[in-house]
Amino acid sequence: MTRVLVGVWMSIVALVVGAQIARAQGVTADPNGERKQDLVTAYKILVNEGILDSFGHVSVRSAKDPNIFLMPWAMPPSLVSLDDIVELRASDSQPIDPKGRRVNGERYIHGEIYKARPDVMSVIHSHSQAVIPLSLTPIKLKPVIVQAGFLPPETPTFEIRDAIHDEDHGMQVTDSTRGAALARVLSSHPVALMRGHGNVVVGTSIKQAVVYAAYVDINARMQTQALLLYRDIVTMKQSELFTPQEFDINRPWEHFKQKTLDDTAKAKIDRSQFGLDQTQTPK
Repeated sequence: MTRVLVGVWMSIVALVVGAQIARAQGVTADPNGERKQDLVTAYKILVNEGILDSFGHVSVRSAKDPNIFLMPWAMPPSLVSLDDIVELRASDSQPIDPKGRRVNGERYIHGEIYKARPDVMSVIHSHSQAVIPLSLTPIKLKPVIVQAGFLPPETPTFEIRDAIHDEDHGMQVTDSTRGAALARVLSSHPVALMRGHGNVVVGTSIKQAVVYAAYVDINARMQTQALLLYRDIVTMKQSELFTPQEFDINRPWEHFKQKTLDDTAKAKIDRSQFGLDQTQTPK
């Protein structure tokens, strides 16, 4: 009898362990697993930094199919979880399986940019309050702080009136025509302002796009404050800008991320991961 009980117990343990391993392998086997986690983290960071309001949104290109992108259903950014992420086609910005849920109306911002920019892996649209004032004046957003050295000397502004007919309604990018027009203004730049509507930021990863979005907001605030002191401010010239390889994206990403976590999670961070190789050798 004892042997039978032991055998039954061992079988139960084996089933439980096997199920746990299968679940773990399932997560690992999902090519988009890490991107989905980063997408949720991006929402947490951008909400915490005051960049996403009730309507901002973030997406990432699928690791399985470059013609597919991932973004949450239509919902407040502060509520986004892994279960809220849906796959959409870049070709028409439509969900592959809507599952009875409402998709984001401005998904065309993302789809049209992914179509036009094969190098882009992540797209962020926010209503940054620091950026909007610059979109309303002839004054261009320019890089003025060192961390915003990814910006072009002048950031373009999308004017939706150039993309719609007089009888059209609203300023949101809710169709492919408007989305394609925005993508053309963005061109090869990492950022484009949207008149009275915020901005769009792109990156070769979610981490890069999030960090860029944060520093676009900071740069806009610094530029505006400087203009209040003196109209003829000093902005960065071409030789003072940096390439992606010259900027440690991981450091600000982890900084912003840790601000959303508790002390226990912070203690587990690998503190040896920061810093660029090329800055370690004395010149």
